[in-house]
Amino acid sequence: MSTDRRQRHLKILELISTRALHTQEEVAAALAEEGWKVTQSSVSRDIAALRLVKVNGTYRRPVMVARPADDPDLRRIAEALIGVETAGDALVVLRTPPGEASPVGAALDRLSWAGVVGTIAGDDTIFVAVRDAAAQRAMLRELRKIAALR
Repeated sequence: MSTDRRQRHLKILELISTRALHTQEEVAAALAEEGWKVTQSSVSRDIAALRLVKVNGTYRRPVMVARPADDPDLRRIAEALIGVETAGDALVVLRTPPGEASPVGAALDRLSWAGVVGTIAGDDTIFVAVRDAAAQRAMLRELRKIAALR
């Protein structure tokens, strides 16, 4: 996913959490107010990619269908994680909505996964340092399992 698209997705998540946006046109207009040049069709693709749903006529993030085994840390990660990428053999980069990176990073720290050396969390991005490529693959498998619990 391109950096521009990722940033636009983060902006859409921020907008729907702070405003009642009812239509794709309203989402496009809100993005335009923030300086983004988008079409209704690109907003439609973004809404599908983010798996947004309408609740009482306004766009929202989907509610989890299945709850992760009563673990609040797994639940926090499942609810907030919107993107995962690797960087080299020893880094995993996680994306969250604005303001969610620190709580998700803390949840990851509490889980104490084998092979994870540490985390650094910003506003919407978490860098997870892992010991090696095998630990990176293991972490990606675990994150896919957690994401499937949505």
